[in-house]
Amino acid sequence: MKSIRKAIRNSRLATSNQIRSWLRPKMGEIGTRYRFAARIRLANSWATRHPKRTFGYVVGTLLTVLFCDIAITGIRAESQMGDVSRIANVEPIFNGFRTIQANKESQRRTILELTEQGQTLRHELDSLIAIPRKTHRDSVDIVRRYARLENIVKSLKQNDNE
Repeated sequence: MKSIRKAIRNSRLATSNQIRSWLRPKMGEIGTRYRFAARIRLANSWATRHPKRTFGYVVGTLLTVLFCDIAITGIRAESQMGDVSRIANVEPIFNGFRTIQANKESQRRTILELTEQGQTLRHELDSLIAIPRKTHRDSVDIVRRYARLENIVKSLKQNDNE
């Protein structure tokens, strides 16, 4: 484990040294072309002679950066709040979904009630048909209940197709 860490550290150092050796001449060239060393010396000597102004410039610059950062953060927060308001408009969709679910539940209850009525009518029909001597009233009841049972079956078949 230690040898792996050591190998990784050594390869990282080797890569860093290669990049540094490649960048150093290029940075030196840029520094010479734009005379950064001389300008830095001049700026340091001016700052030594004018400490109050230097402090004012530094504090002013930092405050400007702070206020700009606060303003940018505020703008971003407002744009994100706009996204939240768009999300809030989803509520009507959920209300529609709840309505659909309630309607499905109502339809399901109606189908169950029709099924129960159909089973009850079938049992009544079976018992009426099983009577050996039927009166005229029994025959009329059989025809009426059979017609109601047919209507229930048609209704249930229509719900199955839909």
